[in-house]
Amino acid sequence: MINQIVKFASVQYGIPISTIQRPICTERKKSIEVLTKTEQSKLFSVLYHETNTFKMAVLLCLYTGFRLGELCALKWEDIDFSNQLISVARTVQRLHVEGHETKTKLLVTEPKSSYSRREIPLSPTILELLMCFQNNKEYVFGGNDPLEPRTLQYQFKKILREAGIPNKKFHILRHTFATNCVEGGADAKSLSELLGHSNVQITLNRYVHPSIDIKRKHIDELAVFYGQIHGQTD
Repeated sequence: MINQIVKFASVQYGIPISTIQRPICTERKKSIEVLTKTEQSKLFSVLYHETNTFKMAVLLCLYTGFRLGELCALKWEDIDFSNQLISVARTVQRLHVEGHETKTKLLVTEPKSSYSRREIPLSPTILELLMCFQNNKEYVFGGNDPLEPRTLQYQFKKILREAGIPNKKFHILRHTFATNCVEGGADAKSLSELLGHSNVQITLNRYVHPSIDIKRKHIDELAVFYGQIHGQTD
């Protein structure tokens, strides 16, 4: 952004200004945190037992990769039961409002970016669960008002305790969804659109890192391949 300003000033006023060189970042990014297979098994056991509104929200996140604000702002009109699709049309967040008596206010806004507006196919499993919860309220999880994100985060912590899982941030559900999609063979372009990323590179950098199990599978396949070659030469 600074270089764009410098370039504009150079052209507009005829002043030669050197651009700033981007520093080379050698620090490796921290790997994302996801729920282990054991933790996922424990979590699903709790989510499917006496499923309530908050458990339904967690399940939907695991099946779609929704962001927290997108879940809280979801309306029934965003769900196309006939075509088995769910749309991301808005998000909700608590923002500082100057002069407001509580200093902050829960506001429904446009999605994070134009790429965040997206349609996600729904599996028959999650579709059936949603139909059981369908009502005449406006918002899926908040009734006639959007659900407070902090409330869902608090309820998520309670669900984790019930499942015997250490405390995690709500965003781990989105990471887990994406990682499971990769391990299930999803291509980067499809996953990028499902997550609402602005480009595939973000998805590749963040999620497409093969697990040790996948690497072991490839090595085992290579060993079989070498064995076939060896057999042909005998």
